[in-house]
Amino acid sequence: MSQKTTGSVYNETYHYYLNQLETMQFDGKEDVLGIKLQGDEVVVPYFGQSIRLTAEGLKDDAGNRPDFADCVVVCRYLIMCPPFEPKEKDWVAYRDFSDAGPLTVFWADSVEGPLARIFSGNVGALGKACEALGGSVSDMDISCDLCRRFTPLPKTPLLLVFNDADDDFPASASLLFEKRASTYLDAESQAVLGHVFSNRLLAAMGGR
Repeated sequence: MSQKTTGSVYNETYHYYLNQLETMQFDGKEDVLGIKLQGDEVVVPYFGQSIRLTAEGLKDDAGNRPDFADCVVVCRYLIMCPPFEPKEKDWVAYRDFSDAGPLTVFWADSVEGPLARIFSGNVGALGKACEALGGSVSDMDISCDLCRRFTPLPKTPLLLVFNDADDDFPASASLLFEKRASTYLDAESQAVLGHVFSNRLLAAMGGR
């Protein structure tokens, strides 16, 4: 089923979030969220583009409603806006978040697993896909075949660590969050963001 479906469950969830956002004020929150205010609109940087919260709902750069998964991530990011910017920037695995437990299998099977499987033996293609998605070379001192940093949302960067297959181990992909990410997104929204990222990275090299 397309994420753009107008089915009742998706619409109800989308409008439930919009109703919460109607009562929120974002003046003074620009630095905390990394957003911009333009008139009555809230502009959220998202994967190198923008999603706007307008009086009619969320709109992408083309003026259309984004895919449902993107709507969920952006809405939750705005709704969970903390009173100040947290400082915990250590990188952690998704499973390390206290409320991630029920979704760790999904994360392994639908986020990290496809990246390891499809890019196994093709680190060069992974590097090109990362570049197409705006990934930057990380200065982390990590022993791996590839490490790239992404900024899908201003305050919730992602770190991809990839090790290719060798004679002893299969390829592995780890997608890490900063520890403070749980202040901006709950575990379910983090899982949605990870899935969106994985799909976009695969699409960048024609993997899907």
